[in-house]
Amino acid sequence: MSDCDSSCMSQQKSITNNQLCEGCECSEDEGRRLKRREKNRVAAQKSRKRQTQRADLLHETCELLEQRNRKLRREVDSLSEEQHLLTEVLRAHEPLCPIMHCSCTSSSLQPDDMAACSV
Repeated sequence: MSDCDSSCMSQQKSITNNQLCEGCECSEDEGRRLKRREKNRVAAQKSRKRQTQRADLLHETCELLEQRNRKLRREVDSLSEEQHLLTEVLRAHEPLCPIMHCSCTSSSLQPDDMAACSV
């Protein structure tokens, strides 16, 4: 082999070695990139899962609050009806009430006077 041949062979070997090293760097970069993509994929899945859980919790809370609201509205309706009935009973009783028609003033009534007025 001539000096020229040996020099060409050494250049080819160094080029091949450089390409192999570049290939290693490329596969390392590719490996890092794939690892980063996998981590990102897992993080995105976790994020979506947390978001779904938050939405489920909000929906459940909303349902409970709506149930409570319906219950409170029924209670308000019931109490309003009771108030209406008691008001009617009071109005019916007013003309018959001896205390309302007593000639004594309420500020000067003593327990004995109240007994006298109610008789």
